[in-house]
Amino acid sequence: MIYLGVDGGGTKTRFLALDDRGRVVLDLTLGSSYLPAVGKEGVKALLREVVAHLPEPPARAVLGLGGYGEVASWDEDYRKAVGEILPSYHLLNDVELAFLGAFGGEEGILVLGGTGSMAYGRGPLGLGRAGGFGPLFGDEGSAYWIGIRALNLASRAEDGRDPPTRLQEIPRLLGKRDLLEVLAWLEEDPTLQRSRVASLAQIVDTLAPQDQAARGLLEQAAQELFHLGVTLARRLGTNRMAYMGGVFQSSFVREAFFRLASKKGIDLRSPLRGPAEQAALMARLGGDAERV
Repeated sequence: MIYLGVDGGGTKTRFLALDDRGRVVLDLTLGSSYLPAVGKEGVKALLREVVAHLPEPPARAVLGLGGYGEVASWDEDYRKAVGEILPSYHLLNDVELAFLGAFGGEEGILVLGGTGSMAYGRGPLGLGRAGGFGPLFGDEGSAYWIGIRALNLASRAEDGRDPPTRLQEIPRLLGKRDLLEVLAWLEEDPTLQRSRVASLAQIVDTLAPQDQAARGLLEQAAQELFHLGVTLARRLGTNRMAYMGGVFQSSFVREAFFRLASKKGIDLRSPLRGPAEQAALMARLGGDAERV
């Protein structure tokens, strides 16, 4: 039998399939599975593609999906989309899945910095979250947040409102003539807009060694992410914290985050396992996080 774990995201989705003996049958990364961006048909298309790569349909699947459990209409659409493709499945929020993997069921706070951002955890005073309000008025410190602010800084420098910065090289690095072409590229496909903006965070990180504005932006992202985590940690009565997500691939973000954690006496640790691994193990063990 095949057991499928899915780590859904706003930019990419990882699929990890195991057999009865726990051996990896498939490890595949595809595009966004975030319902508000790709819709039910986009979610179904991703799942069809994955099933086509498997030697047989999965006997059971566990999927961590962005926004699941937060908006009733999204939950219904997620269930309909997944149910049309997979015969047996368990759905949970992508951040909850990441938390279960990070702490193995024990207490602590997970700070997630990917396309979006959020802190989620459990402590002596209960279960809770901070952030996770999406790109319109949340996602502080996320890749999307970095991308939007980088474009703003670049536009201000282009006008002469701010000093020059290497962030003005973003259009060239994207193969675009100027910022207006970048704007057209971002607006041409609404389903890709969020992930395209988020992808600019990698450019900011590339420019950071030679540019103070880029470095400052990454350090601000670290401060925002840490503020999410430490606020929730205080609320729930714990000082254990882990971090996860593509934004932390930046050494500038990690080092600033580590400095803040050390200053505040936070017990910072690496995740026990990633969300895709957690989901696949849960699927193999009947969808029960307590048995993993």
